[in-house]
Amino acid sequence: MKYAVIIVNWNGCDDTLACLDSFVAASPNAVPIVIDNGSADDSVARITAALSALVLTAAEVAAAPMDWRGDTSAVVIAAGENLGFAAGCNLGLRLANAAGLAVCVFLNNDTVVEAQALDLLVARLAADPGCCVTLPMITVDGSDRIWNCGGALVAIGLRRYHLAGRPRAEGAARPEIACSFFTGCCFAIRTPMFSQRQGFSERFFFGEEDFELALWMKDRGLRAVCLTAAVVAHKVSASFSRAAGASTQGARAKVFVYYLNRFIHMRLRLGAVAWVLWLAACLPYTIALLLRTRVVSWRGMPGFMARLLRCASRMDRVTRGNFEALMRGQDLQ
Repeated sequence: MKYAVIIVNWNGCDDTLACLDSFVAASPNAVPIVIDNGSADDSVARITAALSALVLTAAEVAAAPMDWRGDTSAVVIAAGENLGFAAGCNLGLRLANAAGLAVCVFLNNDTVVEAQALDLLVARLAADPGCCVTLPMITVDGSDRIWNCGGALVAIGLRRYHLAGRPRAEGAARPEIACSFFTGCCFAIRTPMFSQRQGFSERFFFGEEDFELALWMKDRGLRAVCLTAAVVAHKVSASFSRAAGASTQGARAKVFVYYLNRFIHMRLRLGAVAWVLWLAACLPYTIALLLRTRVVSWRGMPGFMARLLRCASRMDRVTRGNFEALMRGQDLQ
């Protein structure tokens, strides 16, 4: 069974090519759909050449999706601008649905896929109609440690990873692990169902889409399972690091966006009164974590939290403009 592998690229061509090289030849049923989010380098040309791919613009996909299955084994969608992760993925989802590909695997470009990992995820979905999502054991690239095997949603809008930091062999000892949370790094889902949902939420330009999806699934009693025989290595946070930069300001902006996304999301989900109660439970943990990681100092904490709460209480989304302003160290007016 043919299936789509949807990868978003933004100025990360070397990572994307390494990712593609890790699975294309070994998984002939995988149909790569690479969405280039307006890269400033030669990503479109290099990826197209490597895959002998059909190139479509975002406008062509949106206006009249094409059935290209008979002639083309890969597609590059040149978005022409930075749509963000969720909107970029949704563009690939639209094309996969139009082409009749029954399953989509969403895969970060900064990953390396071990042999047959994606095939295993797709086969597990085909064998169990009651399973909504399958995901691999994700290791930290270049190490024998687990990044996560999915995770669990816990109280006050948090999540806990399964087996984070543990040796890979410890994960392999458990063939399957039930999950109520999984990251957008790599997972497989049925195309028609996800298309009916309209894919990822585009309310947040970068981040939070996986948490929002996990809560949506929990509300509906939908299951996800991690297959530890399927292994994908992840260059953790490479995409966000490109956006945020390596400076202290960039790290602080990265953290600010993460919590701004979450606080807005929970306010919209819970309503005003319940959100205040949620904040009362969540803020002490958040402050302790920020101080422990030294991203925000004691002296800077009051201003950081006041700014965060001010933005979260009046915004209903985080746009590309908001994200880029924060990355430049600007305040949101």
